[in-house]
Amino acid sequence: MDVSLLDRLPAPVRAELDRRQAALPAIAALVEADQDEPVLLAGSYATGEWNPTSDLDLLVLTRRYRPRRTPGTTNHPSILGDSFDGRAGDLPVNVEYVGEERLQDIARVLENTAGEDGTVDLPNFQGLELRLVQRVHQGVALSGAEELDKLRAGLDLDAVRSAATALAFVGTLSLLEDTTVLASPTRELMCRGAAESLLMSAVNAFGVLTHDGKHLLTRAARIAEHDDVPRLFRQIEGLLFADRLVHEEALGLILDLAGDLYRSFTDPRCPSGVLRMLEPFVPTWGWTGRVLAGERA
Repeated sequence: MDVSLLDRLPAPVRAELDRRQAALPAIAALVEADQDEPVLLAGSYATGEWNPTSDLDLLVLTRRYRPRRTPGTTNHPSILGDSFDGRAGDLPVNVEYVGEERLQDIARVLENTAGEDGTVDLPNFQGLELRLVQRVHQGVALSGAEELDKLRAGLDLDAVRSAATALAFVGTLSLLEDTTVLASPTRELMCRGAAESLLMSAVNAFGVLTHDGKHLLTRAARIAEHDDVPRLFRQIEGLLFADRLVHEEALGLILDLAGDLYRSFTDPRCPSGVLRMLEPFVPTWGWTGRVLAGERA
């Protein structure tokens, strides 16, 4: 990659690289990108959330496949493409190559969610797919900005956030139902998973697209600084450690916070498709003793 493209890195990132004594030519030497392929700064450095252990993540949206391993790197391939780990001095650098057709696959999934009579199906996006959408939409273009704008336009971020919010909410209720029939310690493990899933749903609803727990707490804390947010943002610690309570108390706490979050999905700050994606699941939640559908009215 032409080292001059790294001149487009945000100033705080350049300052951090200077502090880490990470030479720009060494970083550029790890990247193989054709002139018509967008290159993005991605991950924690793109969002300003990096810490001393963070990799510098670069994403190349490829138009043609070829082996792009550079000397001294290790590949961690996935269904999306190749992902090479290397170093520039003591700075870990990850370079991911994803074909543009993978973005088209995600767009096609979104197109297939239109049901009958205006209903919307819930797409079953997994972590890698959500991570890719997050990186494409929040990444910083180092090259190919016009092409990147076209690719972003084909990925409906509101629909993906709706799916991430709804999937995590469904996961919460599913894990909570498990706690009603499982014995300790599995019951407490499911309870902890339900709490984290509920917080994930809330952060996707009121914040940015989030696919794992790495930045979950810091993003939740930023949302909690705002007025008129769901109750769980005022009770984050109590929610995440609900498994330490007796089961009846833990179940009641998480269900109460889930009901409050469900009612909040009508808030204009939330992605627009959440409630329609959740509609088919409402009849399965009768075991909760809470009429979630009625709480919307």
